[in-house]
Amino acid sequence: MPSIEDLPFEILSEILSIATQLNSTETPSYTYGLTQARKTLQRTQTQIYLRGRTTPDALRWDLVNSFRLVNSRWHQWALGYAMKEMYIRKWSGGERWLYKSTEEQIRSSAAAGVFPVVYQHPYTSVKSTVSLLRDYPHIAQHVRRVWFNGIYQFDTSRYIFDVLGNCTNLRTAAIPWTSLRYGTEEDWKNLMSFPQLTSIEFLAVDLKDSLLSADVNHTDNNVLPSLDFSRITRLKIFGDSNLSPITDDDLITISRTATSLQEIHITSSTSITIKGLAALVSASRTSLKLLEYKPLSDSGFTHPSSVESHPQIHICALLSSCPKLEDLAITLPTACSELFSDHSVAWHETIRLRIAGSGVCRFPTLDANIAEFSKLLESARELLAKKKNGLGVEISVGKFLFDTKTRLVHGNYKIAKTVSEMGWGPLEQVSLKGPYGATGLYGDEDVKGEWSAISEEEFWEGMRWGFVKFDG
Repeated sequence: MPSIEDLPFEILSEILSIATQLNSTETPSYTYGLTQARKTLQRTQTQIYLRGRTTPDALRWDLVNSFRLVNSRWHQWALGYAMKEMYIRKWSGGERWLYKSTEEQIRSSAAAGVFPVVYQHPYTSVKSTVSLLRDYPHIAQHVRRVWFNGIYQFDTSRYIFDVLGNCTNLRTAAIPWTSLRYGTEEDWKNLMSFPQLTSIEFLAVDLKDSLLSADVNHTDNNVLPSLDFSRITRLKIFGDSNLSPITDDDLITISRTATSLQEIHITSSTSITIKGLAALVSASRTSLKLLEYKPLSDSGFTHPSSVESHPQIHICALLSSCPKLEDLAITLPTACSELFSDHSVAWHETIRLRIAGSGVCRFPTLDANIAEFSKLLESARELLAKKKNGLGVEISVGKFLFDTKTRLVHGNYKIAKTVSEMGWGPLEQVSLKGPYGATGLYGDEDVKGEWSAISEEEFWEGMRWGFVKFDG
């Protein structure tokens, strides 16, 4: 009699996928813990509490763990499902655990209301993962994406490459930025040799003073010049750091071999300017499909640095010459109508442009030259009229957002009307946008509040009278 094992693997896989989805409705997706255990003579009562959602990798394992017991075929499918993504993090350490070596100790502890304090090493789970993947390489072959968190020190970076070195079928590696400094040439060349690896993410954070003061954490093995990024199609750099951040010089070095990038994401960084970004874009001009560049400055997202890093870089023409570029969200020191001059661009949906300060290319005093900015808006509208594919262009300057399609300027005009003693009273419409487009209002405190939209003509009138300004 035919059985489920006679089905082709593709059909069996679909059945197991459906069973996994059904299991997800019954498997707890939250983790629970105990409040701090009582010490001797302490009267605090221990209670159970909700800690948070079960991590995705742990939840996937819970969903398919029972499948592994059926037979080897199901076991391999379950491993592939559960191990495709791994989230490896440093634990907080210093937890209090209920000691369970003998029933007698459990009874005595419960009777006394005291849980013995046991230190949990913060890297225990990390080291266990290293041992698992080293001792069972067939498990490591199922890993497609690895994400590391909390492993930033020089003496612990070894764990990162011990994990990565066994995952030869890896597609995406999301690793701390310090790995670029601490890894050896052998470590990195081994990683970059993986045939399926196409996406690398560098995640940066600020470190504590105790870590900054350690000389060993300032180590830099300078491996970038020897690496080949030609097979990498997606590069992401997220966050900022007070220790050895990724800089323009690093991106220029990467750009020498990064000629096949399809996606570039650079967000929340203060150490990368247009100079480094332009090097990457130039190297992958013919393959680039998505570009996101949203840097930070000391004043926050809505006030990116207005310092142009290199006077000879005219990235407007460079961006418009990328034949496959579809998605664009970028912050520029200055901008001009040349950005929208090529009507053959492949852009679609909404293009988001932030201009730092009040400059346009070759016209640095925007406040005194409204006509030049109007020319930029008109060139964008000419592109929209030519494309007719639902394309939209939003241009943010300071605390205001220009929607070129509707000819409306979104912003908070309460202070401007007060300053004008209500002599300037534009016709306002309800706005659902914020400093970051449709994502609304968040970030800098000084831009929070009610936003409304007025016409461009009324906005320029308010600017001529000095009631509204891009800066300040």
